[in-house]
Amino acid sequence: MKNYMFVLVLFGLIVSCGPSDRQEEKLKDLIAEWKNTSEKVADLSEQVGNQMYLLETKKEENGTTEMIPIRFQGEESNCETAYKTLRKDIDEFIAVWKENSLKVDQLTNNMAVGKWTVEDDESLKALDLEVKERDVDIEQWLNQLMELKENCGINTESSNS
Repeated sequence: MKNYMFVLVLFGLIVSCGPSDRQEEKLKDLIAEWKNTSEKVADLSEQVGNQMYLLETKKEENGTTEMIPIRFQGEESNCETAYKTLRKDIDEFIAVWKENSLKVDQLTNNMAVGKWTVEDDESLKALDLEVKERDVDIEQWLNQLMELKENCGINTESSNS
């Protein structure tokens, strides 16, 4: 009888440790949002790189090495510094994003093998919040990029997406 109860309790623990349908749905939503945000930041990074290249090309064509002064986000700056700052922010974001992508992969693996813990639940919530916050950052960076394109005079049709 004790063996039967032990097996029954063990089975109950195994079944209860698996992810619920709700958790599976949340993870699927997170993965879709994560992929979308990853694509947006990759596109943004490419756009910033293209704009930096166009800025350098424009300076070379004009035969100047002087920095192009602008007013950016209400402060005096120059195109080169503003683009480099934007590039640095995006690169830092990408490094953290890659680390967090490993956490998303781990959650996916845990879900696939049916090992779901309280820590996985907490991680899922944290990553869901992370993707929403980062989408806001990307929107701000896109707005900054548009402002830079206009202020630096390199707002080209081919660099818009």
